[in-house]
Amino acid sequence: MGRHGIRGKDRKKNKKPNGFPRNYELVAHDRTSEAFVKFYQAQGIIPPEEWDAFIAALKRELPSSFRLVGCKKEADVLRDILNTRYISQLEGIEVEEEEIEPPKPLPWYPNNLAYQMKMSRTVIRKNTILNKLHNFLVTETELGNISRQETVSMIPPLLLDVEPHHKVFDMCAAPGSKTMQLIEMLHSAGDSQAVPEGFVLANDVDNTRCYLLVHQALKRMPTPCALVVNHDATSMPRIRIDEAESANSAKFLTFDRVLCDVVCSGDGTLRKNPDLWRKWNPNLGNGVHKTQFKIAKRGMEMLAVG
Repeated sequence: MGRHGIRGKDRKKNKKPNGFPRNYELVAHDRTSEAFVKFYQAQGIIPPEEWDAFIAALKRELPSSFRLVGCKKEADVLRDILNTRYISQLEGIEVEEEEIEPPKPLPWYPNNLAYQMKMSRTVIRKNTILNKLHNFLVTETELGNISRQETVSMIPPLLLDVEPHHKVFDMCAAPGSKTMQLIEMLHSAGDSQAVPEGFVLANDVDNTRCYLLVHQALKRMPTPCALVVNHDATSMPRIRIDEAESANSAKFLTFDRVLCDVVCSGDGTLRKNPDLWRKWNPNLGNGVHKTQFKIAKRGMEMLAVG
């Protein structure tokens, strides 16, 4: 069984709340692609002795992951509640002979504020403690205390090492999980009561996704230090920061940190987008390369020297 989809007539009424799964009617997906195998074997990126393990990993269900919002005072309390009321109660539990893997903290994420778990929707429905955990995660996400985010998505903001005085540009920001993480870092690196000197400028080319960005990131993480704009990142305009009479003598905004999560072919999302196995072809990557390069180049042009 691969990752599952929702049958047509139930697709709208069974929307996932905040990314945490409800009990859907499950449909299997075919996770095979001769074109994918032929192309990547020809690249020689994966050693032949590791190929079977590589393909097997791509066919496994993607674990769920989430973060506790670290810049809020409640983070430590919330982490203790999560561990004592839920995770500790799940140790050694089995449901229909399937051993339950409780949420585990990601060892590389600061202060044990990020967790990963792998539980099927069927199992969640059949166990009281799991159901309570699910409801807890959904409620705290709606309150803005928890952010639903893929594990791999959490890494780039950490590498940026954001400080309160930094000017940060998120070039392709929607739907906003990394943006929210950057805002958290802006606030948590200094006095939690003080307004940071820096800010996050979040951009996306899609107008509709910009509205989603406002809802996902800024409404759940209100701050005076964030701004959402709607531009094509490949030709992002310069932002003037003084009153000079001519453009030649004007000063323009540059950034201390720039994040480019550029449009991609989706090859890395096979575990969560099973339809990609059926649709995949080599042109998916080649077709977006030019755009990727332009975004990266524009990002470097807007980065401050040093």
